[in-house]
Amino acid sequence: MSKRTPRPLLRALTRPHRSVLPHAVQCAALAALLAGCTSLTPTQEARLDDWQRFADRVTARYHASNVTFLVGTQSGPGAGAMRPGGLMTLSPNTLDALGPGQSRDFLLAHELAHWVLGHGAAAPPNETNAIEWQRDQEARELEANAEAVKILMVGRGWSERKAFFHAHSYLWSYRGGVVARRYGIPAGHPSDPCVEINDLIRRYPRYPHISEPCPSWPEPRWAMTAVELDARSQTLPDAPP
Repeated sequence: MSKRTPRPLLRALTRPHRSVLPHAVQCAALAALLAGCTSLTPTQEARLDDWQRFADRVTARYHASNVTFLVGTQSGPGAGAMRPGGLMTLSPNTLDALGPGQSRDFLLAHELAHWVLGHGAAAPPNETNAIEWQRDQEARELEANAEAVKILMVGRGWSERKAFFHAHSYLWSYRGGVVARRYGIPAGHPSDPCVEINDLIRRYPRYPHISEPCPSWPEPRWAMTAVELDARSQTLPDAPP
């Protein structure tokens, strides 16, 4: 049996979807955004295919244009981000498998929320509007967090309770990484991750038993091991009764 060779990451140019950008513009965007093409492992390819189906379900529900994924090594921060024209850039490690009970689906849902809510139309910051842009962008980030819960319901068929639980857990994990200095605050996000956690709870006040306001030390009261978290998540219904 021959060894399978991972195919190059030309997903943006080979997907059969109707695109909002001409082919030449896609090529230019690919060259500008990605420092170099790479190859996917079978596991990463499976995850990318799953995310494409997820995105297709969401854009169909919202009557939005299709999203195209660009995967590769790129310079600078923002390896998982929605770009103008429905281009979502990903670094290959974004598609790596995680431990039990862990998922990056909220990352995908959050970026899709920016797309379906039309946030890509916002003007970029400059020297004269930097303060106003940061304020407005923070509001867009909070709005995207809330919409991501609804998008998880569409993309995964989850109940609102399960989608909220996943989003809330992800934001706490993100805060933990910032506090531990494993990574910094993405551009446009509030400087304090607690703002995002508390805003999500404010928008979804029906789940106080599975949420914890921030700050809380050292972890939310419902913190548990990855195995326990996975087991608990499996007991949550995928759809409302």
